[in-house]
Amino acid sequence: MSGAVFPTWVFVAVALAIAAAAFAVGQLHAGAGMIVAGLGSALWTAYVAQRGARMRARHD
Repeated sequence: MSGAVFPTWVFVAVALAIAAAAFAVGQLHAGAGMIVAGLGSALWTAYVAQRGARMRARHD
């Protein structure tokens, strides 16, 4: 791996999954899709940051 935590296609797939989940929830309850999108992307960002830190710590 060239220093990347995941390949680009994983980031695209997760973004599409978050968007689809937010859309579906937004169809059920107005405004709730924004909460799902915000929480989903915050959780994904935290996971990627933590995994990247662990990978860097292991290779240093």
